[in-house]
Amino acid sequence: MEKNSEFHLSYSRITIYDNCPLRYKFIYVDELPTAARSYFSFGNSIHKVLELFYQPEENFITAKTPSLNYLLGLLNEHWISAGYNTEYQEKKAKDEAVQLLTKFYRETIFGFQPAYLVEKSFSFELNGFRIIGRIDRIDQGNDGYSIIDYKTNKILPYFFKKINLLQPIIYYLGAKESLGLNKINSVFMYFVRFNKKVEFNISDEMAEEGKQKILQVGKAIQCNEFSPKPGSACSTCEFKDRCASFQ
Repeated sequence: MEKNSEFHLSYSRITIYDNCPLRYKFIYVDELPTAARSYFSFGNSIHKVLELFYQPEENFITAKTPSLNYLLGLLNEHWISAGYNTEYQEKKAKDEAVQLLTKFYRETIFGFQPAYLVEKSFSFELNGFRIIGRIDRIDQGNDGYSIIDYKTNKILPYFFKKINLLQPIIYYLGAKESLGLNKINSVFMYFVRFNKKVEFNISDEMAEEGKQKILQVGKAIQCNEFSPKPGSACSTCEFKDRCASFQ
C-alpha cells in the first residue's frame, strides 16, 4: 500500500496493476521515479490545447481571435518538451502536432460549441475504496450529456479488451456519482489522429462488471499481491533491472 498518501484507485492505476502488479508496486508503493516519455508529452500537449480550445469561459470567441490562430497559439504556449532525445525529434513531433490539430480544426470547426465542462475531476466511494479521475470534456445536449476522452494513439483499435472498457465505465460512474450528471447518453473515445469517435453506451450490467473489476484490483493491492506479470512490455519497462522474472 502507498506510504505517504491516502490510498485511491484510478483507471491508470488499475491498468498498470492489471498489466503488471510488480510494476504497480515499484511506482506507487516503493515510489520509484519513472522516466519521461516523449509520447506522453505529445499526448499531454494535445490534451491541454483541446482543453483550452473548448473551455466555456474563455475561448477564441471570447478572445475575438481567428480560431485556427488561437488553436495553434495554444500549442506553442503549452507544448511539453520532456522526453525527447534530440531537438530534431522534438521539432518533428511538434510539426506533426501542428498537422494533427490543423486537420482536427478543419473537420470540427463548423458548428463549434464550447464544452459544458473541461478537465473535470471526480471522486467517489465504492465499497470503501476511493475512485478518482478526470474527464477531458463533457458536452451538454438537449436531452443529457456526452463524455469525451481524447486519444492520440497512432493505431485505431478495432476491438477493445475488457480492461480498456473500464475507462468509459469509470468516467460514466464518476459523472453520475461525483458530478451529479444523471443523464449520460454516451461516452466517447475520440481518436484525434483519425477524427474517429468510438461510442460506448454503458448499461447497468457493464457498470456492475466494472465495479467488480475495481473491487478485485483494490482488494489484491490491499493484500500486497504484487507478483510480476511477464509479457511483451517487459523489454521497455524502466524497472526491468530490478525484476527477477525479466532477469
